[in-house]
Amino acid sequence: MDEDLIILELNARWQWRIPFGWIPITGGEIIADTEIYYAEYFDFFEPEITTAISRIYNLTEVYELVEDGQMGIRPIADCTFFYDGLERLYTDKNFQFVLYFSHETSVTVGGKELLAEIHRIWPEYKNHLWQADYWNQAPNRENFY
Repeated sequence: MDEDLIILELNARWQWRIPFGWIPITGGEIIADTEIYYAEYFDFFEPEITTAISRIYNLTEVYELVEDGQMGIRPIADCTFFYDGLERLYTDKNFQFVLYFSHETSVTVGGKELLAEIHRIWPEYKNHLWQADYWNQAPNRENFY
């Protein structure tokens, strides 16, 4: 599938903003089956998230879209499931889930099954939902889990 078709499908399924930029993290718009977490807490669970994606969706590779214009298919084991200076979005060929790592210290997760697994492996996730006032009130590291 070429980049234009991927972006169009992301727009249809997950309301992706063309050309780059996704889920609204402020305002009143809510997209079904999505949650936004503080990245510094979510990153701790990267190995479990990688395993969950592979198991739930029976995947070995995913689409990766990077803010600098790169797009390709990557083995899950080679993915950067954390913010590394460039915004990144990952999804599968059927667009069943999406992970979006943004500049705003946020990680947006889309996909009912993936969210259910995150809730199972990270019972304290509700304490780490991203808020627009992050820069004024950073999360309390004492309540990590």
